[in-house]
Amino acid sequence: MRIIADGTSDYVIVVGEGALPSEAYAGAELQRFLGEITGVVLPILSDREPARDHEILVGESRRSRALGSDLTESGLGDEGFVIRTIGPHLLLAGGRKRGTLYAVYSFLEEQLGCRWFTPDVSRIPQRSIVEVDPLDQRVVPVLEWREPRCGDLEVAGDWAARNKLFGRFTQLEERHGGKLRWEHYVHTFYPLLPPEKHWDDHPEYYSQIDGERASYRAQLCLTNPEVLEHVIDGVRAWIEEDPESAVVSVSQNDWYRYCQCSECAAIDEREGSPSGTMIRFVNQVAEAIERDYPDVTISTLAYQYTRHAPRTLRPRHNVVPVLCSIECCFSHPLTECERNASFVADMRAWAEISPKLYVWDYVTEFGHYQAPWPNLYSLKPNLQFFVENGVRGVFEQGPGTTSEFAELRTYLLAKLLWNPEADVDATIDEFLAAYYGGAAGALKDYIALLHNKARREHLHSHIWSPLNRALFTQDWLAQATDLFDQAERDAGGEAFLRRVRVARLPLEYVKIVTRAYPEERARQVASDFLRVAEEAGIREIREGTPLREFGKDVATLHTTRDRHEAAHAAG
Repeated sequence: MRIIADGTSDYVIVVGEGALPSEAYAGAELQRFLGEITGVVLPILSDREPARDHEILVGESRRSRALGSDLTESGLGDEGFVIRTIGPHLLLAGGRKRGTLYAVYSFLEEQLGCRWFTPDVSRIPQRSIVEVDPLDQRVVPVLEWREPRCGDLEVAGDWAARNKLFGRFTQLEERHGGKLRWEHYVHTFYPLLPPEKHWDDHPEYYSQIDGERASYRAQLCLTNPEVLEHVIDGVRAWIEEDPESAVVSVSQNDWYRYCQCSECAAIDEREGSPSGTMIRFVNQVAEAIERDYPDVTISTLAYQYTRHAPRTLRPRHNVVPVLCSIECCFSHPLTECERNASFVADMRAWAEISPKLYVWDYVTEFGHYQAPWPNLYSLKPNLQFFVENGVRGVFEQGPGTTSEFAELRTYLLAKLLWNPEADVDATIDEFLAAYYGGAAGALKDYIALLHNKARREHLHSHIWSPLNRALFTQDWLAQATDLFDQAERDAGGEAFLRRVRVARLPLEYVKIVTRAYPEERARQVASDFLRVAEEAGIREIREGTPLREFGKDVATLHTTRDRHEAAHAAG
């Protein structure tokens, strides 16, 4: 099927008269990118107009149904799609929320070679001929929540839609099929029942710890019937504030100190975990909410003290536990590291009892945002492990600021979240070539140097730990320095060179923190680091520590860093 040849085409794009905004936008995006590729702008027509001999049908319409493609009972959901040739016509259509838009982007990617690496860096091939072989493709994504957060990159709406991301933080608009409306997200116990409002009159609403009620960094008493009524009322109020809410969080605060009163303790002992009182409580909330809001899901956390699944209780059909991997090692696949054995067991236990399960995963070292972190080759096996255990949604939490290879990591995650079978090396190679130009080869060698050392010497990487000095040996630093020197020489353009220098920041960070430079030289390096980092928009050096702290006297930096690391090492 030849759609465009040498500046001409007799094809038109057909969009249904009653198309949703996302379907209309899909037609406009197809028109735009075909125009960029070939210079030919195909007209967009309504399905009310007379049929043409050669049509690209975008979304379900009278025309597609007349050709025998009725998608209403096809099980495509909101996001599945078909790409199909029907005689001289091409059908790009799917689930009405986002499926048709994804059909267009997948066609542009897979058939024409388009890539959207970052909001500012794309690959739109130029060609004079567009032709396709017979196609009959049907795709339904295995994950319904696909959200990496490695800085600001993933929030850009068009970029996120083109890479088929769907989440709460993304700036997806109506034309993209909307975003995930998740009310209050996590850690909602105190927003639902604030101690400043209730503690004086009702200390019994809060955790009993060592025989005394407590509200400071505590939780709720989940067997108190008045607590249940307050929380149900709070959830109802949140839904009324945003009637489009799809998920509402009823989840523990971000610390321990759960209730140990006799009623709570008895349930937790019977269930073998504080997840017992949690699931019992959240189930009650979900049952009450379902009466008026049957399409709303109640989420809760399986996190830290609630990570182990309960023995006998089961989440209701409208409850989704979000299992958090916060304690794990990430330089090795979850199933291949002894430090992850308990998490793997918990994953399998939750998978057995949950109608739907989400995962909150981690893709950065929160104590050292700018340090090298060898997790790129763990991402695929970990996502495959999640999917094998029935997980339907994944949030990949990195820092809310630019960090080590943030653009590469986010793009790779986008590809894997849509397709956990995606080729990691091919994806990395494509990204490096587009984003770093001539420096791609040296940077690929650097990535291999980092990951091979962690794998070969079985060095662990956790999300909050002292800097891994066993990884950053003098020999390794010397080899890494040579590779970045080569990358700067090979970059081949100012934009590429600037990105290489940002990519080099993690190496320089390690050298400064480990005192690899003499003090006077370290001061200059720290000053250069700060300048490049500020130009790159980096806001934090570690969680809770602004970048400007790195501009202080290097000796003070070392003293502060040593104190932090000593505290972490001591537990």
